[in-house]
Amino acid sequence: MSRSEPYTASDTPIGHISTESPVQFTDRRDRLIRLRTIEGTPPDVDALVGMYADFGATDRAQGIPPIGTDRIREWLTGLTGIHVVAEHGDDPVGHAVLVPIDGGTGEDEDGETNDADADAGTGTSTDAVELAIFVHPDYQGARIGTETLGVLLDHGADSDADEVQLHVERSNDAAVALYRKYGFTAVDTRAIELRMRRSLAAPPTG
Repeated sequence: MSRSEPYTASDTPIGHISTESPVQFTDRRDRLIRLRTIEGTPPDVDALVGMYADFGATDRAQGIPPIGTDRIREWLTGLTGIHVVAEHGDDPVGHAVLVPIDGGTGEDEDGETNDADADAGTGTSTDAVELAIFVHPDYQGARIGTETLGVLLDHGADSDADEVQLHVERSNDAAVALYRKYGFTAVDTRAIELRMRRSLAAPPTG
């Protein structure tokens, strides 16, 4: 499988839909998938709410996406960052986003700054974004997540952030393998989840 249209990083202002040609590729089930990139708030919230409403308990991670259309809508409208939406026909089937971490301090969920997140010898902290990525249950295992993540990291490299972080359940072997393929390494190991990160200066390798 290969992309039928090459990707070029966008300089579209925050809050605008990219006007460049979307990336298109054929997934492992011979479906034509289009990847659109949007900076700011997510596009077509109603359609994304419908996609996330199909998620079951096993498709959620750390309580995300939330349950119920009202809570999904509230969650989506609060995500301001860089979005990549995977579409099959007119329907979204995947969604990934990079959201700035408050203050760019690399703080964990307890509000404590980790020493590993500080720039060596300077006492300052790295400007970081957090990654979230989801693929509709009917479209998982078809390389949509791989392609979506690659385009998103390309855009992240063109932003002001220095690194990207994420949280993933330790038991999610497929997700962990995908993140490692793209150069993420574990920096914090807990009972049920890993915190992983990678520099945005390094090109995606998926």
